[in-house]
Amino acid sequence: MRGRAIIIGIIVVLTLAGLVWYYNQQPSPETADQTAALGEIATKEELTGSAEGEFILGSPQASVTLIEYSSPLCGHCVNFHRDTLPLIINKYIKTGKVKLIPRLLSPPQLSTAALCAHEQGNFWNFNEYLFEHSQELKSVDDLKAAANSLGLNQEQFNQCFDEGKYREIIMEWFNQADEAGVEGTPTFFVNDRKIVGNQLYAVFEEIIDQELAQ
Repeated sequence: MRGRAIIIGIIVVLTLAGLVWYYNQQPSPETADQTAALGEIATKEELTGSAEGEFILGSPQASVTLIEYSSPLCGHCVNFHRDTLPLIINKYIKTGKVKLIPRLLSPPQLSTAALCAHEQGNFWNFNEYLFEHSQELKSVDDLKAAANSLGLNQEQFNQCFDEGKYREIIMEWFNQADEAGVEGTPTFFVNDRKIVGNQLYAVFEEIIDQELAQ
């Protein structure tokens, strides 16, 4: 409960502060300075799919599931998307062995934007844009401009965003994190095995290989 309370508290503060995003320049064990993130992987349509209300990168039939709880405002999350995720994609996701399920623990405006992009078939593109450009996104207008830069229908995106129609999904991500005992981002689950923080690729590789061998 403590981890979820902290995360929800941050969301409330950000929302009341006029929808402005803040960046922690003194990183804790779960946060670090923002860096550039992976962008091109998410543009490959052959990698994308969705099932049962989840967003899935890879084959839904993959025997190993990697669940990622993260936020574009978390420096270690950004590092994971830049350094480690491409390696996991190349070795395990492209080959159909692993599927990735992301659950965003972000200020609701960021998550809403990604979900509204999903309406136009661009969840992955927009999600990776958030990680790549997190320091540049200071307001709602910036998010709407991002939708335009990615070629989305601006009117449709704006209507979806302004209605806040995905509140239930966003809160469900937080509920799932709470039930799973997530206390900070990034946190991962390889099937039922928990990984806290942006660990070295070798850590993910070892656990994934063990799960594949079972």
